[in-house]
Amino acid sequence: MKKQSMSSPPIDLEETGSGHVLTFQLAAQRYGLPVTAVHQIIEIVAITHLPQMPQGIQGAINVHGRVVPVIDLRLRFGLPCMPYHLHTPLILVQAGGQLLALVVDAVQDVVEVALPAHDAPAAVQYGQELIPLVDVAHLLSPQEQQQLAQRLPAPSRRPLSSGKNGTNQSITGAAVL
Repeated sequence: MKKQSMSSPPIDLEETGSGHVLTFQLAAQRYGLPVTAVHQIIEIVAITHLPQMPQGIQGAINVHGRVVPVIDLRLRFGLPCMPYHLHTPLILVQAGGQLLALVVDAVQDVVEVALPAHDAPAAVQYGQELIPLVDVAHLLSPQEQQQLAQRLPAPSRRPLSSGKNGTNQSITGAAVL
């Protein structure tokens, strides 16, 4: 991933610090995630459908024996659904002790940005561009977290069964960030 130079005024380091943000694309908009929340980036794998889930929760996948809910950010943000293809990226993030897989259109770059010292910003400036940040801690409401907890196996790390023959799904093409 390439690193671009920022053309912005000098930063007062007492009031701000710098941090790294993974940028990704949804429709024509670039978004960001703090790299501290990113666990791994993989290509899409078979998703097991979970009935009666909130909008955007597509199902679950097996990641190294862990059952991981899959959230399509297009649907969560009110964008039209796009079909998944062989190389659709999933960004695995840690959100309050829960591993989540986020479906995005494309993963772009890791960029260094100025961050406020105290509060988590809703957006960061990168050169002339304003990049909205996704707060992974608030992707799921408490009710949605409870609903997932009731429908997914306990955190015993039981693998997700593919169904009829009980074989486990496997992940291929994983790439660590």
